[in-house]
Amino acid sequence: MMRFETKHLIRWGIPGWVLIFWLIYESLFLKGINPLESNLLDISKGLTVLISLVAIGVPVGYIMHQIYFGFAWVLNNRKNFNEIADKIGDKFPKHDEWGQNKHEDYFQFEYVWHSMLLNQDVETRTYLEGRYRYMLSTIHGLGALIVSSAISLMGTGLIGESSQYQLTNSADFPFIIYLWIGYSFQFIILLSTIFNYMYYSNNLRAFQIKMLKTYL
Repeated sequence: MMRFETKHLIRWGIPGWVLIFWLIYESLFLKGINPLESNLLDISKGLTVLISLVAIGVPVGYIMHQIYFGFAWVLNNRKNFNEIADKIGDKFPKHDEWGQNKHEDYFQFEYVWHSMLLNQDVETRTYLEGRYRYMLSTIHGLGALIVSSAISLMGTGLIGESSQYQLTNSADFPFIIYLWIGYSFQFIILLSTIFNYMYYSNNLRAFQIKMLKTYL
């Protein structure tokens, strides 16, 4: 049970920790907050703040996960399960109202997938379940990270825009450097995460289709 919880805490924590990291970056370099003036270098206070940020990152990441899941899965009506069923062929059992409701089509697809797993021997089922679980977990983790990266990128833009009005001319140059460093890294992370998300999503769908064609 502990191992299961640890994996979920890490998966939920990473998007939250990434968002918190960029908020700290923006506070230090864009808003000009000096950690020396806030006594954060004191060991006891710094450790308390660090533990608090780590703890806060988990529920924040969980919220990012729910936002992603809501938009990418619950509200997404662009998934084409007819195409998936056609690739599997006549062996795929469609329900009576197939094609009328995307959610019902997805539920049917999941039902067929898990029914196929139950009909396999222990060794085959263990492999298929492990591979499926790994790719699905990776997809959801990347999806939550996309949300986190997008929010942090927008936050950098808002904080950067508001901070420009508070700067003197002498402070403009380092501000612009820090601002574009933040923009660049966040944009690269966001773009890479989107590409990885698309890759794993296509990989999982191809894996399921080929396994269903083989074992149905």
